[in-house]
Amino acid sequence: MTAILSNAQAAQRFLAVDPVDLEEVREILKDIVDDDKRAGEVIHRLRNLLKKGNPEFKALDLNETVGEVARLVSSDALVRGVSIRLTLAPGLPPVRGDRVPLQQVILNLVLNGMDAMRESSPQDRVLVLRTARERPTVVRVAVRDSGVGVGEGNREDMFQAFYTTKADGMGMGLAIARSIVEAHGGRLEAHSNADGGATFSFTLPIGDEGR
Repeated sequence: MTAILSNAQAAQRFLAVDPVDLEEVREILKDIVDDDKRAGEVIHRLRNLLKKGNPEFKALDLNETVGEVARLVSSDALVRGVSIRLTLAPGLPPVRGDRVPLQQVILNLVLNGMDAMRESSPQDRVLVLRTARERPTVVRVAVRDSGVGVGEGNREDMFQAFYTTKADGMGMGLAIARSIVEAHGGRLEAHSNADGGATFSFTLPIGDEGR
């Protein structure tokens, strides 16, 4: 929804310029249509998940999935003054998963990370998205921020439904994210970084194709 809003506002700015760059406006409108379709797909898959539907497991390139999320939030990150860095393990074997719900997990962790750095100095607003092969049969996706960190007392509470530290939060994002990850046979966890900030990460088993 943020991407749709940003593109719509960009289209308004282009239309206010004389002469109008119609080719640029067409590209923006195409992005809006694509983002709208993506939003519809996300809602459909999440409804199935909440109704205990079965995930649509397929061979999935996690590096590509993480990269898509990074592109999706690029305009929002620019507005917030956040620099996104990708550290993607080369030759990462495919996992077996449902792309849309897993993208929602990554998106939730990325948006939370950007929120956590709201009060950080501009030069410290760096969000690192990392993939790695942790064990022969397991890969990990990690989102590292330089924000306020995670208190020891609420490390597990934050994954409970309706628990939130945000004034405008509903406390459902991390609870749903953990459910999605666990439905894929993985685990979602969080810890504070020694040099400040927090890292949220989840594991996923490698698919049969990668073994």
